[in-house]
Amino acid sequence: MPVNDPQPKDRPANSYLDNVTASGGTEAVSSLDSLSRALGVGFRILRVLMVVLAIMFCFSNIYWIPEGMVAVQTRFGRIVGDKDAAVRLPGGPYLAIPYPVDNIVRIPTGIRKVAVFNAFWSETDTFASTIDDRPETESLRPGVHGSLLTADKNIVQGIWIVHYKLDGGGDARSRAAAVDFVRHVGSMERAGEIIRRVAQSAIVRVIAQTEVADFVAGKIDNPAIKHLITTRLDQLHAGLTVTGVTASQYAVPKILMGDFQAVNQAESQKALSIEKASRRRVSTLSELAGSGWQDLLEAIEAHEQALEKGDRAAEKAAFGAAKDILLAGDVGGTVRQMRDEAKSEKTATIQRARAAAARFTKLLPEYDQHGEILKAQLVQDSIRKIWSDITVDALYVPPGQKLVLDLGRPEQIK
Repeated sequence: MPVNDPQPKDRPANSYLDNVTASGGTEAVSSLDSLSRALGVGFRILRVLMVVLAIMFCFSNIYWIPEGMVAVQTRFGRIVGDKDAAVRLPGGPYLAIPYPVDNIVRIPTGIRKVAVFNAFWSETDTFASTIDDRPETESLRPGVHGSLLTADKNIVQGIWIVHYKLDGGGDARSRAAAVDFVRHVGSMERAGEIIRRVAQSAIVRVIAQTEVADFVAGKIDNPAIKHLITTRLDQLHAGLTVTGVTASQYAVPKILMGDFQAVNQAESQKALSIEKASRRRVSTLSELAGSGWQDLLEAIEAHEQALEKGDRAAEKAAFGAAKDILLAGDVGGTVRQMRDEAKSEKTATIQRARAAAARFTKLLPEYDQHGEILKAQLVQDSIRKIWSDITVDALYVPPGQKLVLDLGRPEQIK
């Protein structure tokens, strides 16, 4: 097919136009090459970035579990692993697919607490000691003036603190508890709400069996409240356990406050009297027997009990123990003084007896030779000793005078 040539071969060429056409084609080719190379470099960089981002995405959910916590990994809502393998203990690293495919539920293992406050305490009052300060025209509003009913039909208020934690202590039981927690509770916020609701039910049941006098005196069966909460948590398979239940505030109706104050004052006075008597007892016994009074008193009481039972062996053993304590160096005070005086009197008596025996031995030969003279001499010595005593009053009657002594009535003379 013939091609139309815009410029016949025999026509002279235009050098200027030819140069312009050739130059434009070269520049176009060069621009296309540059653009192609730039796009190639850009695509290579983009591919590298995509690979890096893919790697970062795959490893973005490497995690560690701090001390005081355990974790359970879920994938599309299902727990990853069976039994013990489902629980991640403190440490790491652990690998998971990024959210929302995998989710890590971290569970604290330490003790936490929940305050049961608004349910059984007035939301409008502070920590008052009465709950009946409302005007007579204002009725009790259960939604605002939270309260409890005792066994004797009295309205009371109180605040309880419930301490709880994940069940178990790092063993297989705690692993099972963590799995139960994730399956049936899900979060610590929900756990606190469950504990609060269960505690409220348990408190109502226990206070309904408690007299108001016991309530005011603090004789509340908190262990029973704890048992009821624990039983309910076990039924719910919550994986939680209650470590303690304490009541921190009490309030009673204003009409009963005077009576309870009188009871409390009497109890306080009784406690003070008991304490005073106890201190006086200790002081008296310490003054009486020194630092060893406790052992001596126990030995004496054991001896008295043995006497009452008629146990001769026990009586003898207790008497020996009391004697050893009495003669030991720990006994002091009045008992020690009496013991020392008794020892001195014993020594003096022995010395007097020995002196009398020696004198008797000395005078016996003289009595055999001159008995009457020795007897008269002994009588004179005795009379002289008697009249020389400072406790004896001597009255001398002149010769020829009569002495009349008034010895009282005959029936009074013995």
